Amino acid sequence: MTPSTGPDPGPPSPAPDWDTLGIAPLTREVYLAALRDPDAGVAGWAAALGVSAARVRRAAEQLLRQGLLRRGAGRPGRLEPADPREALRSLVRQRREGAALFAAAAEALSGLLGAEYERGRVHRTPQGILEVVEGGPAVTRRIEELIGTADRELCGIDAPPYVGEQAPMSAAEARALARGVRFRSLYAVEMLDDPGRVAHLTSMTAAGEEARVLSDAPLKLLLIDGRAALLPLTAGEATDGHRALVVRGSAMVDALQALFEALWKQGAPIRGRGRFPDPALLADGGLAAEEQELVELLGAGMTDESIARHYGVSVRTLRRRVRVLQDRLGSTGRFQAGVRAAQRGWL
Repeated sequence: MTPSTGPDPGPPSPAPDWDTLGIAPLTREVYLAALRDPDAGVAGWAAALGVSAARVRRAAEQLLRQGLLRRGAGRPGRLEPADPREALRSLVRQRREGAALFAAAAEALSGLLGAEYERGRVHRTPQGILEVVEGGPAVTRRIEELIGTADRELCGIDAPPYVGEQAPMSAAEARALARGVRFRSLYAVEMLDDPGRVAHLTSMTAAGEEARVLSDAPLKLLLIDGRAALLPLTAGEATDGHRALVVRGSAMVDALQALFEALWKQGAPIRGRGRFPDPALLADGGLAAEEQELVELLGAGMTDESIARHYGVSVRTLRRRVRVLQDRLGSTGRFQAGVRAAQRGWL
């Protein structure tokens, strides 16, 4: 036997188990038929399965109760599949005690059914790739739903215009962070003018979010696992007050992810409301963490006024501390200070 040269793969993933979820064989077949042909309706699914419409209708009623099917928007008599990743996670949350086996089965099925769901949407019409969400409450609800489907990473850009007060960390965000989803967020420098948004940033970074600030953020954006994106329908719209566009698996999502990665490289790391550098706490042979953050913020092109607001100090105090940093680095300007700090391996 040839010895293994790779890492131990560990125990195999649990096989999808419909019975554990309480989904009978015919109900399962009806749901798979709905995923593959979302527009066929009860009659079409019955024809595809070769069974009576009455039996399919009874199975569909069970799927409705479980949240796996839903009434069509604007067509209450029509049924269509709900996103299984959202529906199955909702079922998990409803099973409070003794839910370990159920949760394992749901997670095993969510990826399998999610792939069928995406293929079904893409093969329908352009509406399978694009979804328009209208109105503030509907947009907020859709954002929460999308966050609930994330398995690996959520990437966001928070840019003006801003509408209304910034809400605290949502339950969907907290659950995603708790299950190990990586958060990366880019914030426009204007965010520092809004105490509510600064408080939200502080709570998110404390919970594990990686945050960076940009002197010029071009748009609002939310990316989910690199497979879906939500953004304003028109440039300059405040997403939470107007209309948003959800885009799924396509070249457009790939392009938006590439844009985010390019902007991420330009952003300066920001750690909530940081501690202002104290000249009495200088690190020997390097930069203290507070000094490093200050140099990064300067390098990102943030204005003195914005950085002073971030630290909660006066502009005069900030400029005095910047001069101390420049003297320490032997530089005559801010850009040169950043270059010299990088050359010494201090950033």
